[in-house]
Amino acid sequence: MTSQPQHDAFECPLCGKPSHCQLCGAAPHKGPCWCTTVRIPDGLLARVPLELRNRACICQACVTAFWQEQSDTQPQAFRRGDFYFDQNGLMVFTVAYHLRRGHCCGSGCRHCPYQSKE
Repeated sequence: MTSQPQHDAFECPLCGKPSHCQLCGAAPHKGPCWCTTVRIPDGLLARVPLELRNRACICQACVTAFWQEQSDTQPQAFRRGDFYFDQNGLMVFTVAYHLRRGHCCGSGCRHCPYQSKE
């Protein structure tokens, strides 16, 4: 019989920093969490050591870093409804585009659904 390795459930299994997950955290208020608005990619989940899977939440910084790493190597194709032009002629990305993109770029986008922690 082997014992499970000790790991704080409130720490990210990838970087060891707090995950800030409202759903599995110790805080009494269990309101909406940042993790419900993003897609956690399978490629990132695969990086979690087997013995730590399903034991803690990956933090927002690790999810954002993964998506940025992916967007640097894979161009994002636009779809109908991804953007519109405002009265000043500026291209404005929609919530649908941001959600599909999967992370906040930190540019202060008008319809960004993510709360930047930076």
